[in-house]
Amino acid sequence: MEAKLAALRRGMLEPAVLAVVEHEQRYAGEIAETLRASGFPVQDGTLHPLISRLRREGLVTHEWRESPTGPPRKYLAISDLGRQQLGEFRTYIHTLATALDSIGR
Repeated sequence: MEAKLAALRRGMLEPAVLAVVEHEQRYAGEIAETLRASGFPVQDGTLHPLISRLRREGLVTHEWRESPTGPPRKYLAISDLGRQQLGEFRTYIHTLATALDSIGR
């Protein structure tokens, strides 16, 4: 069962990352912390390639900022295209959850 749940989480990672940067710019470490704090386990080795893909696809933008504790950090924000896609994810996920709740009743 754990493997099936892990596959579901992998599929939900992209919309989860977009949701994290929807209202506030964050760097990768903050994104991971926010996801973990909400109960969504994520590995850095999975998160960083996803963030790179989201940037290439134009779903997030970035800007470099100085860090008080080390090298500059890349802060991510959702783009208009990312916001549109997040809305579509939310609608589809809600539709699936509704269908699952109603099947067999």
